[in-house]
Amino acid sequence: MTKTKILTILMVPVVLILAWALYHSVFDTIRESKEIKKSEAVVTKQLKMIREAETAYLSRYKKYTASWDTLAMFIDDDTIYNVQKKEIITPRTKNDPLYYTRTDSVRIEYDTIGATQVRERIFPGQNFDAKKLKYISGKNGKEFELSVDKKKKGNANIAFIEVVDRFPRDPQRKESNASPTRRLLKFGSLFEATTAGNWE
Repeated sequence: MTKTKILTILMVPVVLILAWALYHSVFDTIRESKEIKKSEAVVTKQLKMIREAETAYLSRYKKYTASWDTLAMFIDDDTIYNVQKKEIITPRTKNDPLYYTRTDSVRIEYDTIGATQVRERIFPGQNFDAKKLKYISGKNGKEFELSVDKKKKGNANIAFIEVVDRFPRDPQRKESNASPTRRLLKFGSLFEATTAGNWE
């Protein structure tokens, strides 16, 4: 047997092992990428639900809540008033001194016409445990970080909220990333009056 044949026979298992390792490396990367996408879709859905609940809480109490227990009780036990807005337009007459310089007079009236359970209003048909909303799905009891603040700007008190997933499935997600969409999944900000999510 020549040296070439011996080397060829010895190289066959090496080539097969390398091919198997390459295949599994590519396959595992694709599978992990799909798992990350699926996990982030669930986390994003949770963040949207928290945002809906906090926005409803703000409209009811003029502030956000930093307590997960308070938010859960709000969802399960509280109500939101149904308010009807009416515009009453009074045309100006020629006797009115402002007839030629102003448009018609407009008065807005608000009328409360009942109340609806928070859960029915913002989560119709969804059955979930509001007490578990704080837990990040698939992350062994880890919680979203919830921060709220209120700052005076001019004559107004502005409410701020930020909710962050500090335990990303994707190791590439870091706050230091230049692109906001590659940072930790979150909505809101403690520096800007926004509830936008960085996935949007």
